[in-house]
Amino acid sequence: MQTAFSPFQLIVRSSGNRFGQLALLAVSCFLLQFFTANPLLAQRLVVKDQKVISGVITEVRPGEITIASEKNDSQTFKIQDKGDRAISVEGRPARFPATINVRGKLPIKLIEPGMIVGFRTRCNVYGKSASPLESISVVSGDEADKLKVDFLERPEKNSDFADVDIVGRVNYLKGKRFQIQVPKAKWAKKEKMTFNVDAEATFSIRDDSLSRVKPGDKVASARVVQLTDEVWAVYEIEVELSSDREELSTEFDDKLENQFSNFSDDPMPPRQVRSEHFVLRTDLSDRSAQVLLAKLETMFDLVSNYFRARPNGPIQCVVIRDLRQWNLAELNPVGVAKIREPAGVTISRKLGNITQAVVYSCDNHGVVQHEAVHAFCYQTFGGTGPVWYSEGMAEMGNYWTPGNLEVDIDPVVINYLTRARPKKMSDIVAAGQITGDSWQAYAWRWALCHLLASNPNYADRFKTLGMNMMAKQEDSFELAFGKQREKISFEYDQFVKNFGNGYRVDLCTWDWKTKASRLTLGNRIKQKVQAKSGWQATKLKIEKGQSYDFIAQGEWSVNEVSQVDADGNDEGTGRLIGVIFSDYELSEPIELGTKGKFTADQDGQLYVRIRDEWTALSDNDGELMLHLRPTPKTDEGATSTKPNDD
Repeated sequence: MQTAFSPFQLIVRSSGNRFGQLALLAVSCFLLQFFTANPLLAQRLVVKDQKVISGVITEVRPGEITIASEKNDSQTFKIQDKGDRAISVEGRPARFPATINVRGKLPIKLIEPGMIVGFRTRCNVYGKSASPLESISVVSGDEADKLKVDFLERPEKNSDFADVDIVGRVNYLKGKRFQIQVPKAKWAKKEKMTFNVDAEATFSIRDDSLSRVKPGDKVASARVVQLTDEVWAVYEIEVELSSDREELSTEFDDKLENQFSNFSDDPMPPRQVRSEHFVLRTDLSDRSAQVLLAKLETMFDLVSNYFRARPNGPIQCVVIRDLRQWNLAELNPVGVAKIREPAGVTISRKLGNITQAVVYSCDNHGVVQHEAVHAFCYQTFGGTGPVWYSEGMAEMGNYWTPGNLEVDIDPVVINYLTRARPKKMSDIVAAGQITGDSWQAYAWRWALCHLLASNPNYADRFKTLGMNMMAKQEDSFELAFGKQREKISFEYDQFVKNFGNGYRVDLCTWDWKTKASRLTLGNRIKQKVQAKSGWQATKLKIEKGQSYDFIAQGEWSVNEVSQVDADGNDEGTGRLIGVIFSDYELSEPIELGTKGKFTADQDGQLYVRIRDEWTALSDNDGELMLHLRPTPKTDEGATSTKPNDD
């Protein structure tokens, strides 16, 4: 689904000094030129201030980057990366694409198959070089389509060495053997050239996105502007990649781009391209078409493995970049109208016992994947279920990537869900909804489906419910989860309150099975507390006004590196904290730590966890052993520990 943005107005507030006024005016002119050239924008923004910063990146997430200065002060900035549709400002989308310049000089071991590289060396016509390669550059943009072997001087003999400019595609790096694919050339006898590389060889890289940026990389310079009292956004940034990394590309899309780098990016006329499970009619470039088919096949495997079912025949997709190249009379007018928006639609029809679905979509890969989930379900089950399920699962299919259990979605969606007034679960699953209503409605449906599909408490029944609804059998949300409505509603509220990119539902599942009981004086319990998990149930039933002693033994790691005990670090990260659960509500968090006592101000069951960002639990490790007992009467005069904010 595509978002329609309202017109944008730019307001500039001057700084207090003349230098600040001139600097801010320069920024404003830049922004005004950009927004004048881009009429589809999100909202009315106010540029209140601007500055230039440098430092080290401590965190990168979709839509946000955190930078620590030399003084170790950290600040988080909004940033619209290449391919993102917007940033989120106070819960609303705002188009604010940053100019991103990423560069690095990295050890040759990090070079990846499929990369286009260029270098100058001395070699003969057989590709044998006079000395090992020491420096290589990754080639991007228009130059990446121009593979070449250019001898700068004519060798008198085939065995003679001459200066050569080479641009080729990396086949492999094995030890010191480096092979590239090159085109046929007058003085080149082979299409594959193999060179020795120096043990200390490096390659330089430039990029215009944050896809390869990770914590530890250096920000040489970043120009940022203040849009609200709390929101600063990046509009220009220069990043230097650190060589201290195990791999260069971690993003699925980047790996696909490398995999299909041998295909052309030139525009193509309408044609048919096939893969194992998809028939694609498109005018996308050969490279974009192959990348899209790879994404669709990956999605197909994930969805078919989830449902343990698959359609009998291939899924047809019509994906159009430029409608002017097509004979519109041959296309479904409903599909054409959606492509003009630009958006997508899945049109289905039944032929006897066979349901056929055809996807019509603009050239946005995410839109195609969303619609392809609809087509998969139509052709497998005969339907897609009610709107809340159909669109929620299609959004999940769009976001799913292999081996990734974390939330990884559009940051605008995250910001909206975490800032908007929570939508009641009964409203999300209500009957009578229509598809294509709003991106906000799609966001709520995704959140509910993601929670239920990823949470072990409900995942099995949710899968059965979905298959039954798509097959038009007697089943409904109320039949499946009516008795668990309060539990689901509680977990759903906690999810929407705490989630973000990096959040793991499976690590934050609520423990409904552990039963709590009161402890009498002289009795005690012990409980393992995992660093990777969210709130974990203890067997202790808290009594209001009763004092409790605790000791937490052991250490755990907060981010794969720093080992801390239950007191955590100087900022409090890694500290053991507790909360009291009662009647589907949580108390304010209680500061615990390695040793002490607290007095509860309400009845309920005690839950405990590590203090850490909810979106950063997956890189934690280790466990503590927590011992609890009612405070002996001789010690009850101690003061209670007051709840503090988590």
